[in-house]
Amino acid sequence: MIPTAMLTALRGVLTSPRALKHVVAHAWNPLWLVRNLRRLEADPRKIGRMVQDLQGVIETPADYARWMERHERLDDEALRMQREESAAFGWRPLFSIVVPTYQTPAGILEAFVESVLAQSYSHWELCIADDASPDPRLHGVLERYAAADRRIRVQFRSSNGHIAEATNTALAMATGDYICLMDHDDTIAPNALYEFASLLNQDPDIDFIYSDEDKITPDGKTRYDPFFKPDWSPEYLEACMYTAHFACYRTSIVREVGGFRTAFNGAQDYDFVLRFTEKAGRIAHVPKVLYHWRSIPGSTAASVSSKDYVVDAGVRALSGRAERTGKPDFVRPARYDGCFELRRKVEGAPRVSIVMSATGRPVKECGMSAALPPAERMRTVMEASRYRPLEPVLVLDASRYGPQDGSDEGPEEPQAQSADPIVHVRCAEPDPNPAARRNRGAAAASGEYLLFLDEAVRIITPDWVEAMLSVAQRPGVGAVGAQLLAGNGTLRHAGVVFRDGVPGLVRSGFGDDDPGYFFSTAGQRNYLAVSGACLLVRRDHFLEVGGFDETLAPALADADLCLKLVSRGLRIVYTPQARLQCSSPAALAPTAQEEAFRVKWAGLLRRDPYYSSYFDAAPPNFDLAP
Repeated sequence: MIPTAMLTALRGVLTSPRALKHVVAHAWNPLWLVRNLRRLEADPRKIGRMVQDLQGVIETPADYARWMERHERLDDEALRMQREESAAFGWRPLFSIVVPTYQTPAGILEAFVESVLAQSYSHWELCIADDASPDPRLHGVLERYAAADRRIRVQFRSSNGHIAEATNTALAMATGDYICLMDHDDTIAPNALYEFASLLNQDPDIDFIYSDEDKITPDGKTRYDPFFKPDWSPEYLEACMYTAHFACYRTSIVREVGGFRTAFNGAQDYDFVLRFTEKAGRIAHVPKVLYHWRSIPGSTAASVSSKDYVVDAGVRALSGRAERTGKPDFVRPARYDGCFELRRKVEGAPRVSIVMSATGRPVKECGMSAALPPAERMRTVMEASRYRPLEPVLVLDASRYGPQDGSDEGPEEPQAQSADPIVHVRCAEPDPNPAARRNRGAAAASGEYLLFLDEAVRIITPDWVEAMLSVAQRPGVGAVGAQLLAGNGTLRHAGVVFRDGVPGLVRSGFGDDDPGYFFSTAGQRNYLAVSGACLLVRRDHFLEVGGFDETLAPALADADLCLKLVSRGLRIVYTPQARLQCSSPAALAPTAQEEAFRVKWAGLLRRDPYYSSYFDAAPPNFDLAP
């Protein structure tokens, strides 16, 4: 008998056109079907949530086909103009497109080569290394193309060396200024190389360029699942291979890092990019869909889990990254295929001051009693946290709290009984705003790092401080935010993005098992801001930018602090490795404050580099804008 929950789930799918479209696109893949059936078998209670994910995460509220009609105007006239413009470029870099082939079906191979021949920018060479394909028809197709166009060069390997070795064979044939990587069963947009060449003429010092991408069905007729990527996000790259294809790499650095390593077959591109970006200087992103990844049965485009060795190779590649850039604590697969968790060990034992301010408002969430004194709330946090040394700093409103609430002169809290004595800060002014309270607490703190924390939280991961601190110690990081859940377990904070010049919480209200948009929730990544409800910052950075702006409402003050750090060249990082439940979100800012905020940060917020302009602003869920 079919469970009621499953019937409800099926009804939800059958009544959703977009859900049906997704199922139709993937149903031919038995691995996709088996994986989802196993999910249902493992935990029937998650059926409803799986369908909710199907409808709210994988789908987009705007039709991608309509998006293409609106944004991709590549008719014959547009391509003719690109050819004329690129012919007059002051610098015409030579792009070497490096591709290994093996047993590629003739039709798919021809589609790949034809997409290169269709480029509006003509200064390229195609270097193909066939990895000893036994089918002679494949040789015939490649020889025909090589004879027809001198820019196409082919080498037939005598033995099969697998993908990394075959790629190195193709790489050895390259003579270009930049190396471009493709797979033998994928295609590129006709303007792909033009976009790269145009960008390099604006900035010839760029070492690495990557683009947006989507997937195509095996027959090549339908494009779907677009990936509109953020600008360069080094922390995101340590969570997943997000740059992927189509990308180009300065050839001199490719030679310097030694090309591809056979020990990482399956994740050879990931290992290569991790090593390349450690040497690269300037990195750029073209926010256009230039690559079409063919989703065929057994391919990584269809499912990373279809190739178990890919995950193992990815873990080893990231482990090497951690060893080269610090002392690794652990590298492991996340709970979603293709996503990883990397953590470096905390360097030394820096003191972290937890700054918590008590407002006097009732606390109704996170399992805390509304009558629990502020000092007890702080002790609960301390007891649930593994890291030491911690310095608890409690900011109290003197008009609301007296000694009985936990001050150092009160009888209920003898300091000698506490392993981590609380530093009390009393605000004499009536009803000081949150930014002022945090600044007072920071002034009284002695820690090298300041960890601002909402007054009502429940710690989910005991190593939350280590997770945040290990990131904050990375060169160039300004502030770190955690994954925050509401009392009902839904997401409250998984990063902050800006549209129309004001901050918004990403995917707020989604389930706690939400992977996000291409692991935006499940993976560590960069944003322009994170919530001050749980924010870690170096004390010297905090003081250099003047702390929180006390004239702003909480949400804007949090964002303002982060933007001040960004304006100094520092990165903001969201990490889901630190998970907490918190009380209510920051109150909305008055309209007048929003306008002043927009004016102040107009230059920096012309566009959010980590949230595509193609996405809807309200709510900021990575959904295509209508």
